Amino acid sequence: MQSPVEEAALSRSLPPALVTLAALVLALAAALPAAAWGVRPDAPAGAFRLFHERFAGAAYHFPLHSASTLGLTGFEVYADVAVDRDFDSESFYPEVVSGDLPGGWLAIGRVGVRKGLPGHVDLGLAYGRALDGDVELLSGDVQWAIVDGGALTPALSLRLTGTQSLDSGPYQLEQYGAELMFSKGFTVLTPYVGGGVVWDEGKLERTDGSHVSTDGTRFVAYGGVVINLLLPKIVVEVEKADAVQAAVKLGFGF
Repeated sequence: MQSPVEEAALSRSLPPALVTLAALVLALAAALPAAAWGVRPDAPAGAFRLFHERFAGAAYHFPLHSASTLGLTGFEVYADVAVDRDFDSESFYPEVVSGDLPGGWLAIGRVGVRKGLPGHVDLGLAYGRALDGDVELLSGDVQWAIVDGGALTPALSLRLTGTQSLDSGPYQLEQYGAELMFSKGFTVLTPYVGGGVVWDEGKLERTDGSHVSTDGTRFVAYGGVVINLLLPKIVVEVEKADAVQAAVKLGFGF
């Protein structure tokens, strides 16, 4: 365990954005209770495949930002949550999920950081978790502005993203997506839309050492609005994968 002196030295050696991100991650981890629900290792193969299709769509790393880049000196740290309200009403639920989801909703929370790089490129990294669940996620994304946009012109970007579950339970998820994004900024509001294709693979490790796996390709679409309050920025987004869900984000940066 690091001493206070060592921790202070580490904080001074890291960029402020990463220090803030670390604080957000620790705050999220401390605030979350022990897992109240999990994926059954003995789930039937057919039910597990249906679960994976729905969960993978809900857990996809949607952007929750516009198509414009941050710029070379820009950065953002953020926290967001996406909610699938009807998850517990699906036929696979009692066969795959042990325990109860709070309110019957599947909620995926994330904290992350984005940084502007040369060449109209943004790079992002995020930690996510199924709230009250045992599935943890690590996501990364890179966005390149084909047209960066301005006062009179819209922005158009290509975004690539990937997500990998951490070793936190019997369920494993691997996912990659490619999207096109379009946005137009105004004084306070920046509406945006986007869509693309996603490939994902799910695997269920059974207690006897065997496993069930499934993979597939799906389309995703989304639309949202960035409310530019400087500090903070608020984003509301509607997302469509296997089901329609809603997400909200709180971000700080410039």
